[in-house]
Amino acid sequence: MSNNPKDPPIVKKPIFSWVSFPLVEFPIQTLFVFAFFILVAFFVFTITHNLFWVLLSLFFLFTSLFSYFLPTYYEFYEDYLFVKVLVFKRERKYSEFKCFYVDKKGVMLSTFARPRGLDRFRGQSIRFTKEQKEKEEMLKFLDEKIGNRF
Repeated sequence: MSNNPKDPPIVKKPIFSWVSFPLVEFPIQTLFVFAFFILVAFFVFTITHNLFWVLLSLFFLFTSLFSYFLPTYYEFYEDYLFVKVLVFKRERKYSEFKCFYVDKKGVMLSTFARPRGLDRFRGQSIRFTKEQKEKEEMLKFLDEKIGNRF
């Protein structure tokens, strides 16, 4: 390998990668989400009669469901995983996780030896696509990297 500054950098290719975008993948559920937003806006306006509070409540509701409305990019490399939502990027090593467990729409990687309530805050949620084509291969890969499946 040469140290010539004109050589292009070596770019790693991910072992697995996909994009999860629930807003598009689940259209019926999306209609219910928007109906709920309208209901919240109506309810807040009925109580406050102030557009500022309506917009503020909708803003907080949107930010709490941020990953639903924007595509999430997942890339799995040999030593770490990379998650990107809009401008927010997160890179985590597999050694940080002690166990993982599967739910209906994805996998939760936990920093604890057993599933805990704090997993939503300390762990990493991985959402599969609607068809879940990547599920079986991904679970085998996580068995190899993390090992402790619940």
